[in-house]
Formats: sequence, structure tokens, C-alpha cells
Amino acid sequence: MSFWIAIFLGLLQGITEFLPISSSGHLLVFEKIFGVEMDSIFLNVFLHIATLFAVCIFYRKTLWQMLKHPFCKQNLFLVLATIPAIVFVLLFGKIFDGFFSSTFFVGIGFLVSALFLGLAQVVGAKTKTFSDVNAKSSIFMGLGQAIAVFPGISRSGTTFAFGTVFGLSKQKALDFSFLMSIPVILASLVYELSFKPIVVNVDIWGVVVAFLFAFLSAMVGLKFMRKIVQKLNFWWFVCYLVLAGLLVMIVL
Repeated sequence: MSFWIAIFLGLLQGITEFLPISSSGHLLVFEKIFGVEMDSIFLNVFLHIATLFAVCIFYRKTLWQMLKHPFCKQNLFLVLATIPAIVFVLLFGKIFDGFFSSTFFVGIGFLVSALFLGLAQVVGAKTKTFSDVNAKSSIFMGLGQAIAVFPGISRSGTTFAFGTVFGLSKQKALDFSFLMSIPVILASLVYELSFKPIVVNVDIWGVVVAFLFAFLSAMVGLKFMRKIVQKLNFWWFVCYLVLAGLLVMIVL
């Protein structure tokens, strides 16, 4: 993997992680286009860790309060939201690993993400009173996170969409969606290191460069998304995902 490809993949991860368009799906597509010859799941997990660092820094005050009050409702809801994804990966992880080598399934995932976002746009436009995060919304956002194990289905987009469908404001759904990513990315790292064979085909310097640029672009992407979230119109992302999904399925 060349220096410039590593930079591009890092920037791609950092920018798309916080947009509802699937960072993992885009990484798989461009890794195939560039002919990156290394374990893509290994690379993608470490790029997600870079964005995890960005989330932890950005929400450091919230996380500090959660650590000071470990039995608060916020922590309980995060646990509820994390359980579905962990159970899903443990039960079906080996099956879904095979999908990560096929860009055709990524294209399908893009279309599914478009469907979820379209539904959220229609339902969210009719919501007049917004609720706080509760057990119901956290469980359904957790189910959305589990569904997003499938390549091409956006984790942030699906959880964000499910949150708005179940009565959360866009701001609350966005913040909770980003906080949800912390335990899941950590669990993904443990799964990758514990249940997979040792990876030898890895360009260490390429991963380091990609990691650095993913972290830097993620910090910018986070601030940008929180500023525009209230004005966010899902239809633009729906159109993009439908077009990208069809192109990936037909061309790649």
C-alpha cells in the first residue's frame, strides 16, 4: 500500500465515519479499486479505532461524567444498545466475514442504508415532540447497530435513523449514536485479536499513516456533523447511496 493510498484511506475513514453512508463499505470499495493486498478487516478495525479516539476526545466531558457515575441511566442505555451487536457478531460473525470480500454485498448494504434513511426522513418530519433517550430507543438503536454488521450498511446512519424514528431529536440521536460506537469498536478489536488467526499480510507503516489521517479527519468530521445535524436532510444521502449502491453492484 503506497503512502498516498494510506493517506486517502485514512481521510476516507475519518470523513465517512460520521456521515450516514458507511465508512466500512467505502473502505472495501476503494481497497478493491486500489488493489490493497492486506487483510481488509484488520485494516478497517484499526481505522475505526482511530475514529474511536476522536469520539473519546470530542465527548471527553460526557465520558468523564459517565465514569464518575457508572450506574447512571446513560450507561445503562449504552449497555442495552451494545448487547444486540455483540450477540449478533458472536452468533453470525463467521458467516458475515465472507461478505467482506464481496463488493456486491456492499452495494446491497448501500441500498439498505438508503431505505433506512428514507424511512427516518419521512417519520422524523412528522415528529413534533421529541423524547429523551430511553430503554426502548436504545434497544432499537442497538438492533440497528447489529444490522450494520453487514458490509455497506452504515452503522452511524442506521442507528441515527432508528433513533429519530423512535422519537429522538437529530442532535440526541447523533450524540447517542457516536457514544454507542465506543464499546462496539472496542469489542470488534477484541474479536479481531481473539477469534481470528494472526495476520501476517499487513503493511504496518501503511496502517500507521492511514490511522493518523483517519484520526485527524475524524476530529474535523465530528465538529462538522454536530454543527449541521439539525439542518440535515436525509434525502441527499438517500440519492447518493442508491447511486453508489447500483454502481458498485454493476461495475465492481
